[in-house]
Amino acid sequence: MKNKKLAWALPIVGAALVGSLTACGGDDAEVVLNVYNWEDYIYEGVDDDGNPIDDKGGVLERFEAYYEEKTGTKVKVDYKCFSVNEIMYKQIKDKTITADLICPSDYMIQKMANEGMLEEFSYNETTGKYAESLNNWDKYGSPYIKDKFASEKLNNGKSFLSYAVPYFWGTMGFTYNMDKDCANYVNSWECMWDSAMKSKFTLKDSVRDSYAAAIFHVYKDEIAALDESASDYNDKLTAIFNRCDDATISKVEAALKEAKANAYGFEVDEGKDAIVRGTYDANFAWSGDAVYSMEVAEELGVTLGYSLPEEGSNIWFDGWCMPKGANKELAEEFVNFISNPEIAALSMDSVGYTSSIAGEDIWDLINEWYSAEDGVAADECDLSYFFGDTVEGKAVISVDKEERGRGFDAQYPSEEQIKKCCVMKDFGTQTTAVNDMWNRVKAA
Repeated sequence: MKNKKLAWALPIVGAALVGSLTACGGDDAEVVLNVYNWEDYIYEGVDDDGNPIDDKGGVLERFEAYYEEKTGTKVKVDYKCFSVNEIMYKQIKDKTITADLICPSDYMIQKMANEGMLEEFSYNETTGKYAESLNNWDKYGSPYIKDKFASEKLNNGKSFLSYAVPYFWGTMGFTYNMDKDCANYVNSWECMWDSAMKSKFTLKDSVRDSYAAAIFHVYKDEIAALDESASDYNDKLTAIFNRCDDATISKVEAALKEAKANAYGFEVDEGKDAIVRGTYDANFAWSGDAVYSMEVAEELGVTLGYSLPEEGSNIWFDGWCMPKGANKELAEEFVNFISNPEIAALSMDSVGYTSSIAGEDIWDLINEWYSAEDGVAADECDLSYFFGDTVEGKAVISVDKEERGRGFDAQYPSEEQIKKCCVMKDFGTQTTAVNDMWNRVKAA
């Protein structure tokens, strides 16, 4: 694996920390763009020691320079950070934070859109394309991400793409020590209930993620009986994945209490470092955190892998959204700017999560990271499903066989694996019941 600067976001759940990073547009700026994003989720233009990498600055400074050159108007980006979807939601709803752009996760996008909290982007539901103001996304957005987001419908029948432009995406599985016995178990969610894994793995201190893992356990027989070759396979799997009726909540509660008794404990952010130190053998992890752990471990001579359980998993998306009252024209200009593959590659290289943008710059980046050296036994991996016609020729990369099941596979699952991954839905009126269940699990 190639070394790269990694500054890590905490998706979904974490401590309620809010930071601020303001770009250098200055007090003489004529317009201000207010952006509210995950912590450490954009290229900041500095090295590991905080020193500027070049005189162009990070994404925010580059946007300010670009916008002034294009329009003749000075803009300042007022950039603040959050680490919890739910707290960001409350702040926007209560208007304690004012933003032109926010970056929620999939289920929160659905919730906010359904509650009328978001402005619509200039998106045509019939053609599946944005207006010229977002032409970079239309040109370089991954065809897989486009199709997946367009097919996810809100209560008003419109797609996610009307309210959110995808940013980063990934999956949920296990980071694990490849030299330990857990390597024989983490290919299935059932490892969380296997006595052989007693105190060797963690649970996520996140209701939605741990709930999802329990669903695959509770309904394992029904899921195994699904016809994977059927065209509606993912639809049926997703329906099971998002069940939240009272009977299901009761079953999940019992399952999570059993898993809790078998686990080392709960964690959210510290797990990506603890797995490197050997505190436990397997960490229930988001794919981006898994890549971080593998990179750090490699420098210490520890070999970690990433396993996407065979039953299926969550595929998550964070997307740019405009709260009601946002400066739509300016917000779309910024989103279009960061959808340029050259800019997207900077953030992907810095953050480590997988960009929803494709194109030659992203393709060059992953080849730099993962292409096997000459003479090394390699697998030919076809990523055409993700890159489509955004690159010249067929998107096939030769990956060192010894690196399989590690960073490359964490960032770009195979089409077969993707077919088994589901998008989280908003639980709606059952949210309180699920949260109450989670509190009982934590207190047990």
